[in-house]
Parts: sequence; C-alpha cells; structure tokens
Amino acid sequence: MTGSKKRVTIKDVAAQAGVSYQTVSRVINNQANVTEKTRGRVQQAIETLNFRPNLAARSLARRRSNIIGLIVPYDADYLFRDPNLLAQISSIDAEANARGYNLLLSTAAGSDNGLEAYERFVRNQVADGALVVETAAGAAGNQLLNHNNYFYVSLGYDLSHTRKYFVHADDRRGAGEATRHLLQKGHRRIGIINGPPIGAVGATQERLTGYMEALAEAGIIFDPCLMVYGDYTRPSGQQATEKLLALSDRPTAIFAFNDRMAMGAIWKLKSAGLRVPEDVAVVGFDDIPAAADFSPPLTTVRLSGVQVGRVAAQMLFKLIEGEPIESPEVVLPAELIVRQSS
Repeated sequence: MTGSKKRVTIKDVAAQAGVSYQTVSRVINNQANVTEKTRGRVQQAIETLNFRPNLAARSLARRRSNIIGLIVPYDADYLFRDPNLLAQISSIDAEANARGYNLLLSTAAGSDNGLEAYERFVRNQVADGALVVETAAGAAGNQLLNHNNYFYVSLGYDLSHTRKYFVHADDRRGAGEATRHLLQKGHRRIGIINGPPIGAVGATQERLTGYMEALAEAGIIFDPCLMVYGDYTRPSGQQATEKLLALSDRPTAIFAFNDRMAMGAIWKLKSAGLRVPEDVAVVGFDDIPAAADFSPPLTTVRLSGVQVGRVAAQMLFKLIEGEPIESPEVVLPAELIVRQSS
C-alpha cells in the first residue's frame, strides 16, 4: 500500500538551500535583507521541492489578507448584464490572480442605495484595498473608504472631495469626436440619450460636455428638447427614442451615451418604419462586443474596459506595496469606430 506524499515544509526548503527557515520566510515575503546569492539558492530550492507557501501564514506575516475588493454599487443582476463592466472585472481578476490575490465582489444587493455596497465592504474588514466602479453613490462611498484608511482606486471619476486615484477613458474627447462625425454627415439636430438625470456620474457629464462643445464649434445652439434619459439598458433606449420621435421637429441623428441604449434606439426606429442611417443615424458609446454584429453594425466610441480594469488594478497594487504612483489620474484614449449605423 502506497503511503501519502509528505507535504513539503518551509524547514525542508531551508535544509535544501542550506539556510535558516527565517531566511526562507524573508525570501517568500520579498523582504530586502537577503543577499541575491542567498535569495537565488532559496528560490531554486523552492522550485526543486515544488514548495507552495501557506497563503494564510504568509499573509499574517505581512499583515495582509491577500484580498482586494471590487465595489460595484449596482444590483448584481444589472452588473452581470453590462458587457463593459464584465470586461473590467475580467482584467482585474487576471491581475489579482497573477499576484496570488483573491477578488471580493461587493454589490448593492438589490438595494437602490449604492452606498450599501461600500458599507458592507468596510464592515467586513477583510481586504487590503478596493477598486470602485463610479456611480452616483461614489462621493459618499469614497469618503467612507478614506475615513477607514483603505487604499482605493476609482474606475471612472472620483467625485468625492478626496479625489485620490482614478482611471477613466477620455469621455469628453470621445463624445466630441462622435458629435463632429454626425455634424460632418450634415446632421444639425442631434438627439442625445443621456444616463439617469438624478445623480449623474462623471463619465456622462464629460460626454455631455464633449457633445455641447462640438455643437458650439459648429455654431449650433443646444436645444434641451433633444436630450432624453435612459438607465443604460436597451429598453430604456427604446423608450427614450420614442420621446425623440414624438417631437414636432425630430432629430436626424441620435447619440446614445452607451451602446445598449443605442441598440434600443435602432430597434425603436426600425419598428417605427424608419431606416438607419438613411432616415436617422445612430451612434453609441463603449464598443461592446455586440456592437459590430448588430444590424446595422453600430458606430460607436471604443473604450477598453479590459484596459481600464487592468490599469486600475495595477495602480491599486502599487498603493498596497508602497510603490510610487506617477499620476493619481490616468486617462485612457477613446476612439471613434465608424460603422454602418451612421
């Protein structure tokens, strides 16, 4: 009968490398007071013996949990229907895995109060830091994190007074390019489908600014009647488009502040017997995977959710490790992708 394989311990590694187990511990925890020659011997012994340090013991020695939080102040059902957020989560999780960290997700748990996601995260006290998806609850939530001395990085705009670290796309420039594209096509009445009017987030504020700046450059006065609101879902895009079509002087183009609302707009236009783009052009924002395969393929502003998540996670790990941050704000490029809907 074959006996079970003996578990390799830190003392086995120490014996293999010819050092004390305290030295092995210092190498595992990446402490500086070990010579490169000794560090190399220990690392070779770890590889030879296929040693896997106990995560809990390692974390205790460093006074860390090896967990980072992702605070998403949305209902979980909404979260898992948003392709852009899922792309961000995917890249965050990849960065965490590469460093031996686990990812803890805190959502609003079906509540309309997004602050609940922050409060539950703080109560649990298990994470070394947090990544925060920007919402209207962000200002109060980020102040709560700051008050409890958490490292955090915002995915979006940090609207709190702390304004610490945040990563976002160049929303203003992207919206300006989308609007200028429609203006160059000859459109002068460009309807916009904005996000919810209550508690507008930084991204939609910047997109609206980019739209209005482009209109001003063309000598066009903004008409408030052309701005309607949705909640970033496809049905809300349909409902918002219905309001635009009811105007006596309806728009010849619609710029939706995310792709799902733009797709809802196209669906409504088609159901009303209108052609896209011949009768009404449509532009979205995000360039989610479904945008290129939609009918017609959607002109949109490309944001890389994967890149936003990756850069934000890398910034958070630098904060946790005490490494310098070049800039508290990282602005990633936004690119207009022209397809058949405009």
